[in-house]
Amino acid sequence: MRPILIAILLSLLTAGCSSVQLAYNSADFFIERYADDYLGLDGAQMQHWSPLLETALERHRAEELPYLASFFAQAAQDARQGFTSAKIDCLFDQFETLYQRHFRLASATAAPLLASLSPRQIDRLAETFVEEDKEDAAKAGAEEAARRARKRAERYIDQMRWWFADLSSAQRGLVADVARRIPDTAPAWYAYRAAKRNALIKLLRGGASQASIEQFMIDWLVDYRDLPSSLAEAQPALRNAFADLLLRLQPTLSDAQRERFIGRLEGLERDFMRLQKTPRLAPLHCGSG
Repeated sequence: MRPILIAILLSLLTAGCSSVQLAYNSADFFIERYADDYLGLDGAQMQHWSPLLETALERHRAEELPYLASFFAQAAQDARQGFTSAKIDCLFDQFETLYQRHFRLASATAAPLLASLSPRQIDRLAETFVEEDKEDAAKAGAEEAARRARKRAERYIDQMRWWFADLSSAQRGLVADVARRIPDTAPAWYAYRAAKRNALIKLLRGGASQASIEQFMIDWLVDYRDLPSSLAEAQPALRNAFADLLLRLQPTLSDAQRERFIGRLEGLERDFMRLQKTPRLAPLHCGSG
């Protein structure tokens, strides 16, 4: 998914230790350029939206960075003490809450821009969606399922290397085994995304208000109000698979891998602390909401 809303969230959550501060401090530039490339904004739209974006980023710095720092601090502590099912469940609950908070802020930030689009710009957005939906359809066939599973395993292994350095053959096998157990929801997800995109275009062409657009985004991306049952049922399966991976991987880690993992988590905590004007850790609780 590549609407401007996603670009906002990704730029706020760009990970990678030393790159976090650079990415975060240049988030306004990245988002503005992305919005312009994707939507073809005119000067007046950009001039009106830029202060709103800056306000959102300042709000994020004040309200959300303390929670991000706390999340990685808790994860580092759990990793050092040893993960348990209860600790992993708590981290996943916290992550879900962080996700919802970020997408609510992102929805509020994107809505004014989407509400300002001209008919020509809406048509351009619709054409982009059509082209991307065609690309999705080409990847959604049943014969592609094996390739998707293989690519998913390769992607997870590459991501694990960032956290743990090189994996042993046994560890790579664990990752591949878990990846194979994850439900293949790509066709259902592509269809759902296409339907929501069409609904968004219809909303924009109908001259919807900023408030209506924001609520649509929240219903779609935060509350999952009309998520198909196949996708809703896959979410706990995905969560359980990653929990199982952490628990199975943990006893196989060498001392060097464990220290690298903890160092990565602590580095992210430090980065999100340094980005705050008044550094603090916000209280985190298990359970969403």
